[in-house]
Amino acid sequence: MARFEENYEILESDRLGRYLVAKRDLARGELILVERPTVVGPHWDSDVCCLNCFRNSCTICRLCRRAPLCYDCTGHDEAECRFYRESNLDINFLFNHFNVVTSVRCLLLYRTDRDRFWEMRRMEAHLEERRGSEIWDILSKYVVEPLLQNGAFDRVGDGEGEKMTVDEDLIQHCCGVFDVNAFEIRGNGTNQSVQQNCFVRGLYPRAALMAHDCVPNAFISVDGESNLRVYAAVPIVKGQMVLFNYTRCLFGTFERRAHLRKGKYFLCTCARCEDPTELGTHLCSVRCTNCSAGLCSYYSKETKWKCDKCLHELTREYVKQVFTNARNDAMARSFEIPELEEAITRHSATLNPRNSLVLELKQTLAGELRNLCLASHPANVPRHLLQRKLELCAELLDVLRVLEPGISRLTAIGLYEYNVSLWNVARKKFETKEISAKELLDNLIKGESGLKQSISMLLFEHPTTPEGHLTKRAMQDLKELREEIAQVRALVGSNLKSPAEDKPSIID
Repeated sequence: MARFEENYEILESDRLGRYLVAKRDLARGELILVERPTVVGPHWDSDVCCLNCFRNSCTICRLCRRAPLCYDCTGHDEAECRFYRESNLDINFLFNHFNVVTSVRCLLLYRTDRDRFWEMRRMEAHLEERRGSEIWDILSKYVVEPLLQNGAFDRVGDGEGEKMTVDEDLIQHCCGVFDVNAFEIRGNGTNQSVQQNCFVRGLYPRAALMAHDCVPNAFISVDGESNLRVYAAVPIVKGQMVLFNYTRCLFGTFERRAHLRKGKYFLCTCARCEDPTELGTHLCSVRCTNCSAGLCSYYSKETKWKCDKCLHELTREYVKQVFTNARNDAMARSFEIPELEEAITRHSATLNPRNSLVLELKQTLAGELRNLCLASHPANVPRHLLQRKLELCAELLDVLRVLEPGISRLTAIGLYEYNVSLWNVARKKFETKEISAKELLDNLIKGESGLKQSISMLLFEHPTTPEGHLTKRAMQDLKELREEIAQVRALVGSNLKSPAEDKPSIID
């Protein structure tokens, strides 16, 4: 695999530890590094799945008689297979204790690749911060105890050189390294994706050195061989840190900081977290109870919620209760479109239309509208639903362009959904003679431009991911849209007085 040391260098500080900076100016979309994984494995609480491709398991390896496989896979990692084959483990051990799989793979590095094992051991696991915590106790029960109660794992370090003692701290270190540093692998190998309840992660020591920022300048994709690629989402100048968002973009500040404190063990102080309005998006703001026009935002340094209009302050207890009530209500809702609309209206009044929880409801609603569109011919989808999907996508894109500038997976999906909706709404308006053929053409050209932007971002995704499948659909849509644009151009050029007469040839 090519080396990319000319693109980045590793620096170190007391506050950040080791981190990556650009060694030269990097253009938007430029590949910064490619890294193969040290270890790939399912999350400790994943359902049993094939140890080779992570799809549904329906058989076992014929050699070791222990490892779950699917019908399409005839084997798994050779060293792993040999270890299970030589062990005295019960034949159902991995089915009963699937939680241990990834930790075993970390331990087996001591046999198969000693350098990578020690590299993994040097990675930050925050062992002392985790010791005695809830996650420590859970892992002790479901990962540590099953491994230590079986003598097979005492011999995992056998071979040339010194032997390795497998104890609780070593196993917890393996778990901690994954929790703190690993990246999700969303599609792998063949055209089949991993099963729904098998959350697969990969350990990439170089990529894990990217510092966190809630507005990143880099993004990642993982190919079919689990190789991770880091790209510049925006131009990165020489000496600037390469930044990646460790949490979800559309979480509010409270949620992001809680996630980072609990899972990554640090308090984020980036520009977005320090701005009460979250760069003007107000993802964490709530309606003021004292005036009708104001939004109360969280001032982290003063630990208070203050209105941007009347300066009224809300108690933290009130805000917490509002969030809790809204979250509980949202979780109790079905995915029926009327119910989602009612929830959006209700919580927009107490939170705000762009609060992270309301945006989550809007994403869900947009997804349900998308499913409806996919299940029916566009001509049969009511126009008001297409228009609503268009509005939802536009609102989400306004937020994403601030929080994930440049190349973004979420922006690419939003652009696709927006411009397909724009295309279909314009068609329906032309059918009802609300717009002329010239106006239809303008909308189709706008939709073509948006689809091209979407595809330019989606092309960074591997074909086995959901976005990879969306890329194929988007390219087919773009082809059909261009054919329609050519037809409408011909119609506009003919200067027909009644463009609706030629409507069937345009739409069909």
